[in-house]
Amino acid sequence: MEATRPFVRANDLRDTIIYDIVDLEWNMYTQMKADQGTPADPDGYEAFYQVRYSQHSAMNSDTLGMYRSDLNTAMHTGRNLMKEKYDYMRSPETFAVDPEIKDLVEEAAVAMKASHEKFAASYPALAQAGHALDAEEGTVSIDVYIRSELVNRTDTVLQMLARDVRLNPDYVQDIFATFVSFFDQDSLDQAEVLAASRTMQPCRGGTA
Repeated sequence: MEATRPFVRANDLRDTIIYDIVDLEWNMYTQMKADQGTPADPDGYEAFYQVRYSQHSAMNSDTLGMYRSDLNTAMHTGRNLMKEKYDYMRSPETFAVDPEIKDLVEEAAVAMKASHEKFAASYPALAQAGHALDAEEGTVSIDVYIRSELVNRTDTVLQMLARDVRLNPDYVQDIFATFVSFFDQDSLDQAEVLAASRTMQPCRGGTA
């Protein structure tokens, strides 16, 4: 994909790292779709970028760098982290989480859930829109979605993510603030009004 596309943010080094991450994830996503016999629409990259950029924008810079390294390693060893994410969303009960990271996944998930609940207390309509996460076979709960972002990470990244959320209780709020900024929303308060009136399209897990 071209980094010069108008929706791609390129203000600083962090944006460059996030672009690299999203591009690697998009390659994995399109490979997953091709393997399923349902090729991804190239025009879907913009929505994919917006959601994934927002998701990663709340990470500390060292976490971003480590996650990018893990994605590169996964690509070279034949792992598709996006496929693993969707496999978990479709069947969390049967997904085999590495026993060595289970406790770290839970630690990071608890911190993320607390941040989400804090956000939902102030922005219930936006938080509810975030529940409409499409696993391509139906909706998934926020608990499942949070863990789908964690079950395929390395222990180092999980530790860093848990730290990032502990240091920033508004971690989830920052994700949403970044996401709505792609749609010229001046503030979360404005976006909340639009979400409450159902004029904002909810985030889609199909591009998350």
